[in-house]
Amino acid sequence: MGKEKIIPTFVIVIIIVVGGILFRGQIAAASWFVFKNPTLTLLLDPEASRALSIGNYYFNTNGQGAYDLEKARFYFEKALSIDANVPDAWHQLARIDFLESHFDGALSKINKQIELHGDNFMASFYMRGLIHGYRKEYAEAEQDFLKFISWDKKNWAAWNDLAWVYFEQGKFKEAKKAAHEGLLFDANNPWLWNMVGVSLMNLGKPDAAGAAFLKALEEARTLTEDRWHMAYPGNNPMLAGQGLEKIKGSIQYNLALVSKNSSFLR
Repeated sequence: MGKEKIIPTFVIVIIIVVGGILFRGQIAAASWFVFKNPTLTLLLDPEASRALSIGNYYFNTNGQGAYDLEKARFYFEKALSIDANVPDAWHQLARIDFLESHFDGALSKINKQIELHGDNFMASFYMRGLIHGYRKEYAEAEQDFLKFISWDKKNWAAWNDLAWVYFEQGKFKEAKKAAHEGLLFDANNPWLWNMVGVSLMNLGKPDAAGAAFLKALEEARTLTEDRWHMAYPGNNPMLAGQGLEKIKGSIQYNLALVSKNSSFLR
């Protein structure tokens, strides 16, 4: 029998190092999948995209992660520290500020996102519309929602939020019209039907408003927690049950209010 060849130690080290370099992405991905250890994962693969995906995990963007806004913020900021042009970290940071009612910070961050990525990331215009709306800057909010809708006409939530902006300005006809536009693409949507109802109520049409509220309540009672979280993707999924009760309670309140002022349901 021939002698076995002994591989020198330095050759083994080189193989390990080169293998680690060539396959570090795969190793890091496996490490994250198995251990969910962000420090180890970024040590193996210190890429902005990797930090961004970890941030999204803690933001629970796909419903499969852990909801921790502090950690999400940390890893989005980490991604930017690695690459200042990483695609949507500023957008996600703006969302977190918005959820925490830090509207000045949210506006600053979403403007930075739009400055860097502009029309390549249209969701940022929707986000900015929400921020402007909560800042009571309704004209600016309207412009951003319309820009987003020009890109995604079938997005019911954008129509609903545009209707909300009109409603807040007392433009009840425009609010009703926007809600009806959304219903063309999601005919049984309780949020849109509720918006139709409050618009009609303020237009002095209580009977029609009552019918809209009944439809809204019927559809709201079929909602699941997953459906609620899809409508409010940045919110804590643990609050979905409370969110469902809140939307149903709001519709029931509106229905009771309109019933007092008309022959509806008497």
